Amino acid sequence: MRLAKLSIRNFRNFAYIDVPLAGNVVLLGENRVGKSNLLFAIRLVLDPTLPDSARQLKLSDFWDGCDPTTSPQIEVHLDFAEFDVDPMLVALLTDFRISTDPTIARLSYVYRKKPDVTGAPQSGEDCEFIVYGGGNESRSVPSRVRRRIALDMLDALRDAEGQLGSWRNSPLRPLLEDAIASVSRPELNAVAADLEAATKKLEGFKSVMDLETSLRTGIFNLAGSKYDIDARLRFAPADPLRLFRSIAMYIDNGKRGIAEASLGSANVALVALKLAEFAWRRTKNERNFSLLCIEEPEAHLHPQLQRAVFEKLFNAGDPAQALIVTSHSPTLAAVAPLRSIVHLRAVNGATRAYSLASLPVTPEELDDIERYLTATRSELLFARGVIFVEGDAEETLVPVFADALGVNLNRLGITVCNVAGVNFTPYVTLAVSLGLPFSIVTDWDPLDGTKLPLGKARTLSIWDSILTATGQPPVAASQRVVWEAMDYSTFCAIWSPVGFFLNDRTFEVSVASAPGLQAALLDILDEQGFGARRTARIAAWRAGASIDPTQLLAMITDIGKGRLSAKLKKKLPQGFAPPPYITEAIRSVAARV
Repeated sequence: MRLAKLSIRNFRNFAYIDVPLAGNVVLLGENRVGKSNLLFAIRLVLDPTLPDSARQLKLSDFWDGCDPTTSPQIEVHLDFAEFDVDPMLVALLTDFRISTDPTIARLSYVYRKKPDVTGAPQSGEDCEFIVYGGGNESRSVPSRVRRRIALDMLDALRDAEGQLGSWRNSPLRPLLEDAIASVSRPELNAVAADLEAATKKLEGFKSVMDLETSLRTGIFNLAGSKYDIDARLRFAPADPLRLFRSIAMYIDNGKRGIAEASLGSANVALVALKLAEFAWRRTKNERNFSLLCIEEPEAHLHPQLQRAVFEKLFNAGDPAQALIVTSHSPTLAAVAPLRSIVHLRAVNGATRAYSLASLPVTPEELDDIERYLTATRSELLFARGVIFVEGDAEETLVPVFADALGVNLNRLGITVCNVAGVNFTPYVTLAVSLGLPFSIVTDWDPLDGTKLPLGKARTLSIWDSILTATGQPPVAASQRVVWEAMDYSTFCAIWSPVGFFLNDRTFEVSVASAPGLQAALLDILDEQGFGARRTARIAAWRAGASIDPTQLLAMITDIGKGRLSAKLKKKLPQGFAPPPYITEAIRSVAARV
């Protein structure tokens, strides 16, 4: 089974979201955008540990944009699919299938004004909640459904060591109880006798006897005989049936307790035990589907440990459990399956959700993007806007050019993404699906007069993919003919408002032609110790001769574009002007974030 869709209306940050899902979920977004609120919305429907007092919300839980005079409702709807693989799930969810699609079961939570209240509600007591299924309020969801389709929550401020060390709360408890149940009473009695003998030896040491006597006397003097607790110093309880409660998890081959583990190690142990508990409950026919929610695991895990743990979790392939993770970690986002990502963004006073579950790319393009999203490049998934560039030179210099224009990309949340070539299509499709403002910086790449310039063909191909991603009709053939016939200047004027910025030369040649940048570039070329012929060319260019693009690019290739850009970054003069098309690309995104 899998969670196929989540819908929320009028709850806290959310005016309305309707999010398709694809199994595991990774929630990304800035602080205060509503990641924890989204998890709590799911808990309102599924969490068996959440009391009704927590499900009885307050008026402050309504989205701020609600008009109370219209009697708004807070709604949470969870759609489940592929549950027919488990007969018990079919039995649990059959009554909650939706009429329009019997392959989908829907569980819902609604909080609204009571029927007998007139006018706008004045407090939370004027409202009530219901939990029902199948889109029919008469089909209430019994508690046994929440026990068998259950949610477990590890919040951001979790105390993994305390949870593992507490008998009442530890996920180790049911596993130990089950293990001990198979041990006979005579065997337990024998262990108890051995412990009693060891305890007697311990108590026989005079220093221990003196300490015990001192403690007992102190308690007696404080409480008196009526309230004396008859304290003893022992290894474990004498009752054989309570002995196993003294069993705990130790680390370093049993040398140290879990309290001495690092936060990361304790959290990994807690997650592992939770998964073991889920498996045990399925084996015992106590649960059919488990949803584990973990807030901000990167707060406790080193980047390498994040990769190791979550690559394993995301690829577990267990249809009886799923994972929902909130994160600010590019490392974790880089290993998450792309279709699991849901990006939350605040827009005009409400949070919108952008899911990649239905990202319209081919399997090959999906693999390409997932390989592209390394820990550094996955910043795209956290960005407010993105500037796509062809290579290392642009990636290095565009942020410098932005600073020269007084545009701080970091503060605006704009990232520069190097696609390492000209295959922009899957990455732009990704940005569109995430709702990100974008610019594309690319070359015109003219060919002979019988063919379209590559930059023009590239632009039209990307636009086709954007239309598909946004559900718009394709471009009419007649319109395409008009675009194909346009010259460079006209074409650029049409497409720059859309986010496409084309250069009639290569990036490096444009830099060489920009006022204030040419001298710095020629200084770098002079420093390379080229031969007499190239040195003479550089001197001629410095004297005012026209720069030959082919000869310039040959020199740059020998230096390396990335290395040249790094050197140029250090030599850029004050008050220089970036190439015009780069300036437009930067300002276009900055104006829309």
